[in-house]
Amino acid sequence: MTEAPYRERLLPTWWAWLLAATMVAMLAIAYGAALGARTGWIVAGVSTALVVLLILTTAPRIRVDPDGLAVDDALLPIAAIASAEAVTRSDIARLRGPGSDARLFVALRPWAAPDGVLVILSDPEDPHPAWLVTSRHPARLVEALAATMGR
Repeated sequence: MTEAPYRERLLPTWWAWLLAATMVAMLAIAYGAALGARTGWIVAGVSTALVVLLILTTAPRIRVDPDGLAVDDALLPIAAIASAEAVTRSDIARLRGPGSDARLFVALRPWAAPDGVLVILSDPEDPHPAWLVTSRHPARLVEALAATMGR
């Protein structure tokens, strides 16, 4: 099997980890104050493990390879892609705001990256006319899609 030309995992940015740590600390302090320091430390350890597990298991994986564009379990075959373009935070807001097309396949994680990629589909029968995906490296994702499509 050949190596994928593009792989990305959308883990949260530092501020999201800091927010999660703050929430764990608040919970541990509250239980520690009410039930004792030992309970507080246990709550801190268990909560930290659960939060890290939750974040790691829900962070989407993006992959481009000869099979197509994969976002977690969703796979878009290369033959179904008409074009792809990098979009900014304001473009994403416009694409998801009032008057937008509700049929878009959306995989947005604003806490992981502000920008993304809009992938237009070539199949008019597909229920989703386009995919809107968050990416830390939208230009590299667009280049990988273009290279895989042979354009």
